[in-house]
Amino acid sequence: MDSGADYSIFPNEVAEELRLDLGHASSWSFSGTTGKLQDAKLAEVSLAVLKENDLDHAFELRAVSAFCDTFRLAGGVLLGQNGFFSHFKTTFYQALNRFEIAQ
Repeated sequence: MDSGADYSIFPNEVAEELRLDLGHASSWSFSGTTGKLQDAKLAEVSLAVLKENDLDHAFELRAVSAFCDTFRLAGGVLLGQNGFFSHFKTTFYQALNRFEIAQ
């Protein structure tokens, strides 16, 4: 579990599925997931946290997120401090590999 990312980071495939045009998006460089410098594009997107039934939205917010063609991580996303965790009170249960969020 990692909460140290500045922005939420997604693989480029997610941007493609969402049909995001990243052609004029701002560039952002980061390191930490591979040990090497990686380049990403930043875009404001809507993020939704689903309820336990996996259908209804518990929370929805707009956040600047990064999309990177070299980003690979089990689970597919790295949630960031800016725009995600900054909106919530967060409790981490590291031994259980889970966390809880509340507004």
